[in-house]
Amino acid sequence: MIDTHCHLDDLLEACPEAPARWRAAGVTALITMGTHPAQWPDALAAAQRAQAGGSTVGVALGVHPWWVETVATVSVSAALTEALDQSPLPVVAVGEIGLDAVRAPHTLPAQHALLTTQLAIAQHHGLPVVLHERKTADLLLAALRRHPGMTGVVHGFTGSLQQAQRLIDCGMHLGVGAALTHPRATRLRAMWAALPVEALLLESDAPFQPGAAHRGAVNEPAFLPETLQALARQRGVEPAALAAQLDENAGRVFASMFGRLLKNGFNSLLGASS
Repeated sequence: MIDTHCHLDDLLEACPEAPARWRAAGVTALITMGTHPAQWPDALAAAQRAQAGGSTVGVALGVHPWWVETVATVSVSAALTEALDQSPLPVVAVGEIGLDAVRAPHTLPAQHALLTTQLAIAQHHGLPVVLHERKTADLLLAALRRHPGMTGVVHGFTGSLQQAQRLIDCGMHLGVGAALTHPRATRLRAMWAALPVEALLLESDAPFQPGAAHRGAVNEPAFLPETLQALARQRGVEPAALAAQLDENAGRVFASMFGRLLKNGFNSLLGASS
């Protein structure tokens, strides 16, 4: 299984033993997020640490909309371009970037400017994007339509089925997280059942957003099989077959990370656990 969205620096600080548990659970590859220039070195160091333990790890670098008031768009452009060119590890996406109308709606104009800059950088480098979205799906759609040909993932998506379909039409995939395991997530489960499986990716968002069985606990990639099983039940398919499809989807989106695996038979090379 591939965890397409986690925050390894935060996770390993809170839970140093997490890598052994995710490997035992069958999680063979992860993508960790950069969220601020000051945090990018921590993201890269955590990725290197997990790689040394035997996991395949990709890194996404970007500036999260929550931190828009702590950066200048011009300096972000220079810093991100330099980081993509000089990173000691391959950067597989620009992210986590996006728009958030809940936490600080007054900053939306600045968020939009920051997002536009980072979309252009991703497009220039031929990289997918990892998008944060809270009550901003239509705004994201408008921004993506101004950058045709973009691909990537809207992580932890909780919008409407219609918005989901429009995002897919724009080239986006949607990240399925542990939210669907919560008892009241009826609408969300129905949406995940209705969307084309080729557009879905599996994610933990560890150490954040734990599922129903882990309320109040640190979320871990090791819990990813619970999300997979819940999604499989909702779609009426076998978990193993669904895991193989979701891993293949991740391989297409993050081709710079998984290109060799795709070329040589993705599932067989990634491992039987995927």
